[in-house]
Amino acid sequence: RALRDSPIEALNCDNCGIEAIEIDSDYSPKHLTTLRLNQNRINADGCRQISKLLQGGDSTLKHLYLRNNKIDDDGVAILVDALQKNVSLQILDLMSNEGIFAEGRKLCLKLVNDISSIKAT
Repeated sequence: RALRDSPIEALNCDNCGIEAIEIDSDYSPKHLTTLRLNQNRINADGCRQISKLLQGGDSTLKHLYLRNNKIDDDGVAILVDALQKNVSLQILDLMSNEGIFAEGRKLCLKLVNDISSIKAT
């Protein structure tokens, strides 16, 4: 809620020991365009919360960095599902998440090859 009306556009929380963040979908940040959560301990539960920032037409997030976390194929599935109707995100960085295997990579490729959200813009 604290960021709802904040003018903050970029938030860098790299290497802060974060496992999850609580997101109230009714109070999503209006101006946040870049969120860096690299080198934390974010897992599928954390992805569920982050997905709330990606859903709906009100999302302003353009860059989401989740390098070197504990994200696995289930976490990727949650993020990909949230991105189905997202038209704002331009960068999703999931590098160095050792729990992402073939299934997670396939989901990412499917998302990249799905042009339905492009047609919606």
